[in-house]
Parts: sequence; structure tokens; C-alpha cells
Amino acid sequence: MKIFCKKGLRTARIAAAVSAMILAGSSLSGCKDSKNLSNDEVKLEIAEEGDLITGKPYKIRASRHLQDLRAEHGDLTAINPVTGEHAGENEWFYVLPEEYFTSYELNYDSDIDSSDNNGNDGEANSLKAFTETFRATLSDGKTRETQETFAVTDPLFPDEWHLYNIGQNPYGVTAPPLKKIDLNVIPAWRIILPEDKKQIDGSGVYVAVWDQPIDLNHEDLRDRIYDPGIPGTADLINTGLPLEYLQEHSDGYHGTVMAGIIAASAMNKQGGRGVAFNSYLTSFNMNSDHSLSLSAMLKMNRLNLVNASINLLVTYQDPAVWDLYEALYENNIALINSQGNDFENGKQCLSVHTDCTFPQTAVFKRYPFNIHVGALNSLGVKASYGSTGANMWVTGFGGEFGAHASYPEWSYGAAIVTTLTSYDPRDFRDPDEDSPWRTEENKYYTNTMNGTSAATASVSGAAALAYQARPRMTVSELRYLLAKTSRNDTVMPALALSPLEAEDDVYDEKIVFDYGWQDNAAGFRFSNWYGFGVADAEALVKAALECDKDPVCSGMKELPEKYVSANENPCAYTDDSKRLITCAFSDFQNEEGEELGRNELIVDALTYDVSGLNYLPEGIIEDCELAASAEDEEKTEHNEDRMGAVYTANAFLELIAESESGTKSLLKPVYANWDYRSGSDIPSYDEHLEPLDIATSAFYQEPLREDPDRKYRLNVRSVCQIDVDKLNKNMHLTVYGRRR
Repeated sequence: MKIFCKKGLRTARIAAAVSAMILAGSSLSGCKDSKNLSNDEVKLEIAEEGDLITGKPYKIRASRHLQDLRAEHGDLTAINPVTGEHAGENEWFYVLPEEYFTSYELNYDSDIDSSDNNGNDGEANSLKAFTETFRATLSDGKTRETQETFAVTDPLFPDEWHLYNIGQNPYGVTAPPLKKIDLNVIPAWRIILPEDKKQIDGSGVYVAVWDQPIDLNHEDLRDRIYDPGIPGTADLINTGLPLEYLQEHSDGYHGTVMAGIIAASAMNKQGGRGVAFNSYLTSFNMNSDHSLSLSAMLKMNRLNLVNASINLLVTYQDPAVWDLYEALYENNIALINSQGNDFENGKQCLSVHTDCTFPQTAVFKRYPFNIHVGALNSLGVKASYGSTGANMWVTGFGGEFGAHASYPEWSYGAAIVTTLTSYDPRDFRDPDEDSPWRTEENKYYTNTMNGTSAATASVSGAAALAYQARPRMTVSELRYLLAKTSRNDTVMPALALSPLEAEDDVYDEKIVFDYGWQDNAAGFRFSNWYGFGVADAEALVKAALECDKDPVCSGMKELPEKYVSANENPCAYTDDSKRLITCAFSDFQNEEGEELGRNELIVDALTYDVSGLNYLPEGIIEDCELAASAEDEEKTEHNEDRMGAVYTANAFLELIAESESGTKSLLKPVYANWDYRSGSDIPSYDEHLEPLDIATSAFYQEPLREDPDRKYRLNVRSVCQIDVDKLNKNMHLTVYGRRR
């Protein structure tokens, strides 16, 4: 804190002990012996602590009667702008206006000289501390000025670029963050709910963190833990994180870092803060049976959403697990899942800048109402590792790898600052061990978290804020609001994408590897790289508050209808070389057998059942014979060889969907590896493969009609011939939607 007096009056700097006091509550003192100022001393103190970032008002109290008190930068009012409380005698509520943050002109540190033109040495306003000048008018009409420095209430908040990005670089990366690339969450925190007289902070929202166990003792998380009290779940729910587990599992802290991104406590003078810092967390151990976890989630009396920053690259579709995902959806519990970190993880993929792993290998990725999240870095483009795909819904903030002395080639982009564990990191493998950011003071935190895992947690935090704004929000409403409010390339030009085509030596023709951004027939702009765009917390919360005034959003309170195509033999070869099959879908019926007829269905989600895919021995590569699905013992004895052949055939498989409106969607690109029917991860490669539903988000809100001239189609390109009879046996299109 600094006391400031004009024209030759002494400037007193308060010692470090007083600066520490500011964190708990500040006082203001006047100056004496000035011909312009009163000799009577005035003391101002912080009667109630506030928060500069969120605009939670400070209550300031004067030690004596004042005619007036004004602030140079902030707003002083007699009524609390959040709660409506009236200030007492000689009391005021102080708030630093939102524009001081939305201008992105604050510094990171306060050590920059900001002397004014009158020769008074001022304090630079920064993200760590903000200096305010107050002018008090005494009862005799004389005035005096004082300065007060308000310190940030969470010491690591200035390092959380994903929450507020002013280009800060305490991490030591070679490419500092690009200003304004963040979640736009500060304006969301400043939204006041008039009925509750509360600010948006995640209050009343409950999040399940399905991951490695959360460290329940972490200083920034222990107040955020909710125990649902479900009998018989001691080994599943809120198990805690023993040190021994950390020492045995290199990623054992993964759930704790996700928890911090979502809901680390705020204004507690420790660490940073989460996106929804007043929401509650329940830890679900990912090492338990998935069915048990999902069933327990459904038993919780309070649960709004599930953060699943986990992956399972195995192609099977256990009907029981699928039904549990459907039960979450029907109970208005959103499951938000990470898309994966497998982009360009191979030579062929690298040559065309595309995914090396087909993301819809796991049932997580295929259930059409789960919300799949990609990753943005601090420079405003897709993170280098981030998987893409037609099932993508939205992009969150994942960062890159942070700075590491041992790996300078990976130190170009900032990672995410969040909670680590409550243990001394020297007692296990510290991910920040060689980071210039690591100090004794921040040892319970990390600045090296990244991945679509972190991005998913940032979106879950934003979704938690939206649930506070609209407590009975359905999953369909949340998906719509994310699609509507996320920022695409028209708002963030750095996201620009062009269609990507390249010649392939095996097919000996040009292949599409990405369509770039496309506007579908419903006006939604979509890409496989970013989904509908980058999450915007403020826009999401405001749209949630206005959902009832939006005819599309308000029409999603009830579950959508489900229609399935019923036409026989929808698939046939369309070229003489037998490389390309086209499937066309019609005769849609609902679960009661009623036909769609002349009705029009507006698409909420859709999937294609491709479980009939089986290769024949003929084709343009040698592996086709071995890849063919034969039942004889001779081929099952050569399982490893067959596995490799199936992987090769699958890598060259291409799936492109087309809506009746003409929008195209690249479901599976060439070169993306897929374990389908390889037998690599399950005892029998035919187990749980029927049905096998593949989803796309590209046709969101487009119409489905029974029009003989305009049909939904699926084009299948393969280097090995496909058994069309088997393909037709199961091939159908399932559409979830609402009639218009």
C-alpha cells in the first residue's frame, strides 16, 4: 500500500508486513500538514473483503464523517450492486469496473515505473496489484487524496492465461501467449443473477470428475468436495490420493489437476482459481469398472455434469454401457469428454497434416449426445497434439507443453497452471521439476498441464457456470448453447482453415483429408478441427439466461424423438473398380413403428451403424486376403499378421457422410488408424461390435425429410473390397430430432 500526497508532501511506503495485511483487509490513511488538505486525520478501512477480478464489492468504512468519497478508477456506491445491501453511515461499496479487464491493458507485474506528469511516482496497475486513488471530502469541504493497492486474492491467478490472457510469460516459453486468447470468463463472473442476488461462480452446481482420484487434501480443493453418500462406493467415490499411488503412477495427479481447472477455490489467498470456483466436485476413480461408475453417477441426488478427461482407444460397444450414457442424457446430466491427443502421430499422417488415430474408437466418442472437446493453445490455434474429428463439438483451452530445461524444443508454448497435489513434489515425479516456473511457494501447483484433458475441464467449468444460470438445463440445451455461442474463424481469424486435399499413391487419386470450415444448411459453422468453435464463458452464460426467449433453445426441454432408416439394402458399389460404396437412407420410423412420412425432423444428433463392415480378399493391396474376415482356424492362428493386415486396410478406409441439404462430413479420413475387427484389444474381435454407431456433428439442426431426390448418404472408400451383403445387414442411419 502507498499513501500519496500532492506537491512536496511526503510519500510514505508501507512496509512489507503491511502489504501482506492488504490481502486480508486494507486501510487508508490521509496526510497532514498540507495547505490544500485538512490537518484532521482520516482513516479508511476495508470492512468487508471483495475481489477485483469478479467485481465482488469491497465495503469501505471511514473513521469519521465525510461529505463525499470518490475513486479515480473504480465505482463507489451506497448500495451493494450485487446484494442490494445499503451501506451504513460513512460506508461505501467499491468495485473496479469490468472494462479494466476487457481492455487487456493491465501489466503482469507492478514493477513498471508509472510516474505521472506532475512528478508524483505512481504504482503501475497490474494483474497482481491495482492501485486506486481515493479523494475524500471532509465536513469542512476540504479534500485529501490517498492511494490504496489492492492485491489479487489468489496469487497464481495472474499465471492462468486460459482465464485471462494479457500475454504474460512467467513460464519462460519461447512463444509467449497471445493477448485476449482466453475463456472470456471474467465478464461471466460479473453477471449478477437478480433473483438470487448472486454472481455467477458455479454455486449450486455439482460436477463428477471421472479420472484418477482427486487429492481431497489439497489446499485449493478440500472445500469443494461433495460426498453423495452412496453406500458401497468407498473404493469408487472420493477415495483420496495416497502418496504411494503417485509414486507408482506417473499420471496419478491427473484427476487433481482437472479438478483445479474446473473448481479450485477462489479468494482464499492460495494458488489460482477454477472456472466455476464455487461449484462442488465428486471424484470417481477411473480405474473402477465403467458400468459401476456410470451407475453410481445416476444414483447421485445432485449431479449436473461429468468431466471425463479420459480416453479408451478400443472399438466395442457394450449395449449396457451405451444404455447408461443414454440414461445420463435422459436425466439431464451432461458428459463432457476429451477428444484425444493423437494428431500427426505417424509418418503418413504427418505428411498430410491429419489425425493418425480414428477418434471414434471408444464408445465415449460415439455416443452422440456426449460433448467432445478439442484443444486450443495460448497462441489461438489448435494445440499441436489435439485430435480432430466429425464428432467434435467445441474447443477448450489445453495449451502446449510449457518450458522445460531438458526439452527446449518442446518449450515454445505455455501449458495450463492448476492444482497438482498436497504432497511435496520431490517425493514423486514432479512434472515441473525442470521448469523455470517452479518455486518453493508454488510447489503444490503445476504449470505444465496440457492436452484435450485440460481443455475439457475448461469447458466443464464454463458449463457449470451455465448450469448455475439455468439450473434445469437439459443436455440438448447445453449442446445448442455451446454450438451457438462458441467462437469460430469469423470471430477469431487465427482459426482459419482451408479444405485439405492431397494425392495418395495407393488410391492413385486425390483424397480429401479435411473440409475446413463449413456453414451447414441450418447456419451453424463447423469444422472437424474445432467443432463449432472456441468456448466463450460470457456468451454461454448470457445465452443460458435467455434460453426461454430463444425458440430453438426453449424447444429442447423435452427429449428428442428417435427415427431409424428402414429401407432394405441401402448400400451398393457405385464404381466399376469396387472401391467406392454409397449408402442412401429412407423409410424412417420411430420406436413405435410410425413412419416419418411428410413430417420434417430437425436434427439434434445422428449416427451411422457401420458394424457390417467386413473385408473381402480382393483389393489393391496385398493385405486384403489376410484382412478378410474368415472364420477358419488357419487365419486365427496367424492373429498378429492378421491384426497388422486389418490395421492397414482400416487405415486406408474412408467414410464421408452427406446430408440431404448437401453438407459433407469427413467421418473417417484416410491414414487414421482404427482397431476395428483387428482383435487387438478384446478376446474376440466380433464381441460387442454390433451395433457400431459413428456420429457426426456437422449436420446439427439440419432437416430430415422423406424426399426421394434428396437423401442422407454415406460414402465408403476402401482399398479392400467390402462384403456389401454383410454391410447391408446392419447399415442404417439413426436420427434424433424434433419435428417442425
